[in-house]
Amino acid sequence: MAGYKMTNDNELEVELINKIKSGSRETTKLETDDKVLARVTDGIYRLPGSAIRELISNAYDADAENVYVSTDVPRFNSMTIRDDGNGMSIDTLVNMIRHIGGSAKRTIKGQELKVTDEHDPSLSLNKKRKLIGKIGIGLFSVAQLTRDFEIITKQKGDPFYSRAKVSLFNYSEENIEKKSDDERGKSFQTGNVDIWTEKTENINAHGTDIILSNIKRSAKDQLRSVDIWGQTENETELDEEVDDILDSSKAILPDFHVGYLETDSDGTGVYQQEMARAPELPWTDSTSSEDRFKKLYEGILDKTKNAVSPKLNLVLDNYLNMLWTLGLSIPLPYVEKHPFNLTKKDISDIYVINNRKKGQVNDANELLDEEDKLGDKFGFSAQIEKSEFNVLVDGIKLFRPLRFTNLPESKAMIKKPILFIGKYQTNLSNMALEDSAGDLEFEAYVLWTPKVSPRDHNGSLIRINDASGIMFDETFMKHQVAEHTIKSQLTIEIFVHKGLDSALNIDRESFNIAHPHYQIVMRWLHSAIRQVVNRYKQIKREKKKEIENFHEDDFSKALDEIVSKSYVFNQKDPHERSNLIVFGEQEEEATVCKVENSVDSFVVSQDRIERVFEPIKRNKIKQKKIINKSEAILQILDSYNLLENLTVERQELLVIDLIEILQLEG
Repeated sequence: MAGYKMTNDNELEVELINKIKSGSRETTKLETDDKVLARVTDGIYRLPGSAIRELISNAYDADAENVYVSTDVPRFNSMTIRDDGNGMSIDTLVNMIRHIGGSAKRTIKGQELKVTDEHDPSLSLNKKRKLIGKIGIGLFSVAQLTRDFEIITKQKGDPFYSRAKVSLFNYSEENIEKKSDDERGKSFQTGNVDIWTEKTENINAHGTDIILSNIKRSAKDQLRSVDIWGQTENETELDEEVDDILDSSKAILPDFHVGYLETDSDGTGVYQQEMARAPELPWTDSTSSEDRFKKLYEGILDKTKNAVSPKLNLVLDNYLNMLWTLGLSIPLPYVEKHPFNLTKKDISDIYVINNRKKGQVNDANELLDEEDKLGDKFGFSAQIEKSEFNVLVDGIKLFRPLRFTNLPESKAMIKKPILFIGKYQTNLSNMALEDSAGDLEFEAYVLWTPKVSPRDHNGSLIRINDASGIMFDETFMKHQVAEHTIKSQLTIEIFVHKGLDSALNIDRESFNIAHPHYQIVMRWLHSAIRQVVNRYKQIKREKKKEIENFHEDDFSKALDEIVSKSYVFNQKDPHERSNLIVFGEQEEEATVCKVENSVDSFVVSQDRIERVFEPIKRNKIKQKKIINKSEAILQILDSYNLLENLTVERQELLVIDLIEILQLEG
């Protein structure tokens, strides 16, 4: 019976294809190949951005070089995702519509339909990209956004466009429960679709448009950040006798946002009168598409200068947060360099992770010349781009928001980033396939930096074929060792070239942690962290000796002992303290840059210092001791967490006050 049903389905599919090719407009059922996939019509993805991510991934698999996403920001009433990929034939379109969850990718069927490489179905047709999609539900991730959408697709050389208008049904558990035993396991209709062709003279055009209409209220509210802006509705009027600094009635709004529209009766919307609800963006209308996302990244780093490293959900509204997550998730170039294209000139401290049991990292610095790229030197491949891929969302070109040089410094004893690189390949020749789950190959880096910005990048992120569906895992795959301080300074990316994809859950945003490949990656990561921690502690010990040798005179030693005692009392590392930096207005560019990046230091201008020191301007020794004493007092206050909420400007005023007091005679 099963064989007969399959044959019958194939005959119906061929008949449908022939009718459409002859010019007929046909209506057919939208079906899944498995009961569980009916749940896709209720949206298996967590956020609207997940659906957009899946559609962009489909374009990547279809060899697109450019994807243009229009979201109708800030209204979000409709959306369009357009790509210049291979497009779909009628055969491919019908196969996709009638087999949700039965993707032709990575199968012989995909080779027959010419959607994958003729020799390797895990590669794309023309650009030979490693495919991201697998089970064929990516298109229907749009259920998170709408139940009504249209597909317009065309292959190069075809004299027509293929079009499909889709309406998804609401899924109900009751419908499943009511089915008889005979019906269980059969395909389920999850919607209706009209399919037809339209002639065109544009023979050379190719690609696919996905047009989403009637965006769900829940999706619009999420993208419009109603959860954030709704807080302002509950604000109380400020009491005239209360300082606005102390007022707690004011809602905390994101630093960057696309504004908030009140919808008019005609649905167009207008900005609220309050200035807080007009767009606040780190770019202007004249900023190029190429630079807008980079400006957003710089804006996030700038927020690190006056405070602890920011969290994205506090700095960005939901829409901008979505752009950031898309930049992390899809195969895109880094905002600057790929980590494996860095050289010793970019990062001076580089180590190679050891795969031996209880091994320790190997120093790579002596093996590298100044211009050697890490990937070329050590045989890595993650940095090699097979083809160009550009994604623009509402005129903003996306990049991977990670940088490895010119990062914010802090009061940590080690000031510069340290990079650890490694790779792993399983040897499964003695294991059965069902036990090993097949070959596994990956490369990785571990970046230690004094301050991870934004804090959301503190963790480990796994990329399969250069794509990821999740943010950084702050648990480092359940790493249990209590190196909390050091772990809070780590960013890790793991690039999987072979294997692990079968451990991905259906939403591609989580893993089956019991899968053999996941367990191997987890053990490797935990070993790598152990090696990183050991080397960091060794570097820190060496740095500590340098600092101790610096305090040669009795006065400096006495100050250092007092400050260190205070830090130890408050359970803090006495070697990771803020310093007092005096800078002049006419500093060289390099010095100014150093001051700007010293985000946890106390900064005061030379001009203000000189005005305070006017009465003792000739006594340079006394001036130096007063500055040293001021620095020590500031450090003690900092050890008690008394300076956390001071801006750079108020810190400077505090420094001047201290110096004025300390220079007084009497």
